[in-house]
Amino acid sequence: MRIRRIIVPSVTVCFLLTSFFLSLGTVIFSATAVLADSRYVIPSAEVVLKSGAGREYRVIGVVKDGDSVEFLEEDGSYAMVRLANGKEGWMLKRYLSVQPPPSTIVASLRAENEKLKQKELELSQQFSEVSANLDKAKNDLNSVLSEKKQVATDYQNLQQDTADVIKIKEDMLKATQQNEVLTQEITALKEENDKLNKDKAINWFMAGGGVLLLGMVLGNLSSKSRKRKSSLL
Repeated sequence: MRIRRIIVPSVTVCFLLTSFFLSLGTVIFSATAVLADSRYVIPSAEVVLKSGAGREYRVIGVVKDGDSVEFLEEDGSYAMVRLANGKEGWMLKRYLSVQPPPSTIVASLRAENEKLKQKELELSQQFSEVSANLDKAKNDLNSVLSEKKQVATDYQNLQQDTADVIKIKEDMLKATQQNEVLTQEITALKEENDKLNKDKAINWFMAGGGVLLLGMVLGNLSSKSRKRKSSLL
């Protein structure tokens, strides 16, 4: 048993669209008749579903135009189909077509158009978000470049400050060395001064001793002179 997807055409489509698709279907049918049992029918309002393949069988349901059914088998001018709700029955084959009815195609195109519009809206929103992110990225890049420039300036200033600090340290080292030399000179001068003071004290002591000795000698000579004068008298 072959199972095919069958669509019951709609009667709500305008005559021009119907004629166009019927003509197109005729061309396709002539090219593919050998490969598939396809046919096209004039749309109808409703088609009865019977319990058997013939007029004498009772009606068990109604298939509306545009409904989708499954083709199960055929018997003469009737075809056995299964409805979307699972119910099975027989209907005239001339009301079946393997091609969707124009109304279904139009509805599908409208739905696809709505999807495309929605997709376009989503893409537009995404584009806006990307543009906003791009602007933010540009601003961030400008900020980074500005910070980089400031860092470069600070680095140059730091290098200059470092050079000044090094020069100051060198000057301080020179001053320290000069201070050490001066300290050594001062120490040497103090030692020399102390030595001079000692020599001066010794000289004064010797001078005082010489004066004392001279006084003693002169006193002794004076005493002898007085004694000599007394003896002469």
